[in-house]
Amino acid sequence: MTPGSRASNNSGTPKGAMGMRSRKRGKGFAIVMTTLMLTVLIPMAGLAVDAGVMYVIHGRLVASLDSAALAAARSVVLGNDIPTAQANATASARRFFKANFPSGYMAATYNDTDVTTSFALQTDGGGNFNGVLLIGASANVTAPTYFMRLFKKNSIVVSASGSVTRRNLVLMLILDKSGSLGARATPVGTIPATITGASNSCDAMVYGAATFIQQFSPYDTAGMVDFDVSAYLGYAPSSNFKAAGASGMTTKIAALNCNGNTNTTAALELAYDRIKAVDQKLAMNVIVLFTDGVPNGVNGVFPIRMQVDSRIGTASTTPAPANVPAGNYNNCTTKNNVVCQNMPVKCAAGGTVTGVIAQGASFSTTSGARSGMYKAYTSDPNPTFPAGCVTSGTTMTSQSLAYIPNTDRFGNSTHGPMDGQLMAVNNQCAPAGTPVPPGNGLCKDLGGLWSSYPAVSVGSNFYTAGPYAGFFRTDHTNTIGVVGMNSAINSANKIKSDPTYKPMIHTIYVLGNGSDPVNKTFLPIISNVEKIPPIVYEPVGTLPYTNPYFNSNHQIGLYLQGTSPTQLAGLFAQIASSLLRINE
Repeated sequence: MTPGSRASNNSGTPKGAMGMRSRKRGKGFAIVMTTLMLTVLIPMAGLAVDAGVMYVIHGRLVASLDSAALAAARSVVLGNDIPTAQANATASARRFFKANFPSGYMAATYNDTDVTTSFALQTDGGGNFNGVLLIGASANVTAPTYFMRLFKKNSIVVSASGSVTRRNLVLMLILDKSGSLGARATPVGTIPATITGASNSCDAMVYGAATFIQQFSPYDTAGMVDFDVSAYLGYAPSSNFKAAGASGMTTKIAALNCNGNTNTTAALELAYDRIKAVDQKLAMNVIVLFTDGVPNGVNGVFPIRMQVDSRIGTASTTPAPANVPAGNYNNCTTKNNVVCQNMPVKCAAGGTVTGVIAQGASFSTTSGARSGMYKAYTSDPNPTFPAGCVTSGTTMTSQSLAYIPNTDRFGNSTHGPMDGQLMAVNNQCAPAGTPVPPGNGLCKDLGGLWSSYPAVSVGSNFYTAGPYAGFFRTDHTNTIGVVGMNSAINSANKIKSDPTYKPMIHTIYVLGNGSDPVNKTFLPIISNVEKIPPIVYEPVGTLPYTNPYFNSNHQIGLYLQGTSPTQLAGLFAQIASSLLRINE
């Protein structure tokens, strides 16, 4: 190559010029590619930013709807019918939603109608309601975009939903309307306007029960059993229980009056039958039992006495033998606690009679009337006796019946924790000023064991000699109370151990009225509480103790007690509050 000459490629183009043109083409290509990529990257970056905003909004939306659904579940009790309950629940859901997701949060907006609720009763494989209500809350909110506006997408609708399940309640309310509560002071058919210290327990029960049932949802099912010596289905279980007039439960409660005896076992059995008939296996199945005292009715298939024996009892004979109290058989000794020696058989034939015998008046260790024969349920046939039998009253229980069988007419054992109990002993007094129902005293018999009082009365709840030795006796009021408690406890144990419906039993106790004794363990055992609490009649400083009959495999209920009618509405309210917390 000569000096001054240029290097060239084969085409004759100078090498330097070609490099310059190549660099120019590369820069142009990069600009074009960058421009093209920006048309993709900018929307992607904008989409990422907008998507992040929507993600935050959606997360807050879901949390707010879960809260709204829970609020709806709590508010579904507000209303006497389902449409009203749904409207109130929806309003509550919207209030909670607004509180947790205020309009304008991250510039998102919505209207009330954008927040909706749903209510769906769940069913089993056979299409039957199983006792669970699914409550849903949904919402649509409109959120503005930021970068997506470049593509004329100014807003995005964000949707979400939340839900909760509510175990509906199947409630059977059992109300003791025995005479010890006192006859209504307010007109039967009305609900008392208020309860004061001068009110009797019957009025207080009506007031407390009528207030109690208003606490629940029309999605729940409620019924009522009221009882004296017999059990009555006062209100068949229905979801219409909050309705006004004859179709609602309040009218049935208002119609209650108090008289007669106390057949707790029959009431428990009838309530349990109705729970099974409703057949909502996943519902919260609950019995709430109110009573003011010891059961004094025994449901039995009683054997007719067909053998001569000696026992306590009265039997008519005219004229009365010399030196023998009137109204008793020959060879009866002592004026109280009369023992009839070699009591002849009066019934023409043996067999059994089905019905209820009751303690008629007083649990006295030396006397006390007995009565019967009654029906356990109003649907039962009238009890019938063989010819020749005395068919009613104290004389019937001594003369015509052989003994109280080892199982009652419902299949419950008549034996239990109270076998050795003697009730009309161990009198104790509450502190001065303790509120008690009108006509009630500050002092009560708390009971003890026959073995601690060997010189009292007949010494046992069982016949200790003769052809019926070892069986519960029919001729003493104390035994009727003992068997009434044992049977009720065994009935309750059967109910609480049901693996299908899992019933729970809550109890409310107004501690004794009139001359009735107080038993501090009976209702805690019925409810299956872990501790037996002290009662006001015990010495100050008495401590709770472990319930020896507590069963951790059974449902555990509440046991509440009071001494005054003014306390009763509050005790009902405590149970209502507990049930409302559990089924949310």
